[in-house]
Amino acid sequence: MSAFGRVTIVGVGLIGGSLGMAIRRRGLAREVRGVLRSADAIQEAVALGAVDSGTVDLEAGVKGSDLVVLATPPETVVRMAARVVPCLAPGAILTDVTSVKAEIVRAVEALLQTVPAVAFVGGHPMAGNEGRGVTSATPSLFEGTAYLITPTPQTPPEAVNRLANLARGIGAVPVLLGPDEHDRAVAFVSHLPYLIAAALVRATDPAVVAAAGPAFLGATRVAASPVELWGQICRLNRAQILVALRTFGEELRRLERALVDGDRLDVLLEQAQAVRVRLSASAPGAAATGPGA
Repeated sequence: MSAFGRVTIVGVGLIGGSLGMAIRRRGLAREVRGVLRSADAIQEAVALGAVDSGTVDLEAGVKGSDLVVLATPPETVVRMAARVVPCLAPGAILTDVTSVKAEIVRAVEALLQTVPAVAFVGGHPMAGNEGRGVTSATPSLFEGTAYLITPTPQTPPEAVNRLANLARGIGAVPVLLGPDEHDRAVAFVSHLPYLIAAALVRATDPAVVAAAGPAFLGATRVAASPVELWGQICRLNRAQILVALRTFGEELRRLERALVDGDRLDVLLEQAQAVRVRLSASAPGAAATGPGA
């Protein structure tokens, strides 16, 4: 039995397209509709199997949907939600896939004060790759990854359960976090690694890049991700990312002192090794890659 009747995905790119493919392949909805920018984009999304049908009309696209997924750039989510909410029927669920939560969740919940029968459940699949657009989408993108869900005291538990079941249905592991807790966590495990990758690329002499092996290429892969998206993410989560950068800077200085003094370097490296080994054995999504990771 399908988990949902109609699912509408607003923004059928890498994440939205992969979500549509996964839902369709696993039979989690009777229909997947896309809201896209042009007739050509609709044709492409349908041809690739990301949606059953599409429209350029946002309001018409979301009407009659049990679940609406806002898979648009972070800075547009609240604006899109303001247009979508009045069109939704009682019992409908609205979610997003954005990498920053606290500011967005507060704003969308404020919109819902006049439409209490509609539920908003913040979502963030920790999956991705450095590509962009529906041509980079794949139905297996979420398999084995964490799907972060950020309910608040105002979020109906049934809506949370339905989104968690959808996450399980596409092969992900649902993880519940408060919106502020989410932003603190992803500042360290997602946003900081992106900035480190960017810094490492900038710090490396281009003349030696020909000697780069898997360590350098793997550590910097995410730096090839879309700058427009990452710029929005970093601005929206600026305060938490600054905390993460300062903490990381302190750790780098600790390693620098150990290297200069020749003391405790092996101890620090062994501590890091032990943490990473435990992570590989236990954490969902430990091997996930890309902007959402």
